[in-house]
Amino acid sequence: ASLVIPNDPLYGQQWYIPAVKTDSVWQQTTGDTTQVIAILDTGVDWNHPDLKNKIWTNPNPNSSPDANGVVNDVRGWDYINNDNNPMDDNSHGTHVAGIAAAETNNGIGIAGVCPKAKIMPIKVFTSKGTGDVATIVKGINYAATHGATVINMSFGSYARSLSMEAALS
Repeated sequence: ASLVIPNDPLYGQQWYIPAVKTDSVWQQTTGDTTQVIAILDTGVDWNHPDLKNKIWTNPNPNSSPDANGVVNDVRGWDYINNDNNPMDDNSHGTHVAGIAAAETNNGIGIAGVCPKAKIMPIKVFTSKGTGDVATIVKGINYAATHGATVINMSFGSYARSLSMEAALS
């Protein structure tokens, strides 16, 4: 069985793809557009050339505020600024989104691990990368109620959070 080698110029630097054997899985599947990966992070640059075609679009954005104050949430939500603009102002969320689902075989950037999946940007951290459990829980609840099939939380804490565990369950 031959490995799938994408034409993305930075693919050769993506050591983690062969390390977890993603390239051999690509022979069977590269995911599909029903897979929605919520990125709970510093936001996502939805204009990034490797991500602009991968951003989830809310099929039913609220035209008036819902119980959580979310309105016109076309492509996710920014819980730091409480608006519908979850643009990344740190780069970490965009980096994570690219690893998860960057467009693949487009001759630019990197290859996403699950390139057919969609990305749901949910900003729960400030530009400095700081946040709190209450905000993260809001992001988890948003992802769950808006159809995310995977929630990526690329962060850590020194303390256990029963609130976050409850939201995730």
